[in-house]
Amino acid sequence: MPSYRFLYEKRRIRDARSADALQLTGSDAPPEGWEVVPSFDAKCLVAYLMALNQSHPLNDVRLVGGAPAAPVPAAGSPAPASPAPPK
Repeated sequence: MPSYRFLYEKRRIRDARSADALQLTGSDAPPEGWEVVPSFDAKCLVAYLMALNQSHPLNDVRLVGGAPAAPVPAAGSPAPASPAPPK
């Protein structure tokens, strides 16, 4: 059975195999006459994740009450020179 077992149900096959039954092989495969199907919660989770709007770039995150993070140099650019120690 896959990870997050609480999102799946292992049940006996009644008349015919369910259309939602997972096609598992190897050690994950259920015994003969059994099937693994996603629960209602699993279907809701998939619907939620599929509905997330990812068609636009995310805006920069604003820090609240803290100093802004130092900019990260781009890949391939030379590292900034460190200041000379005081004499």
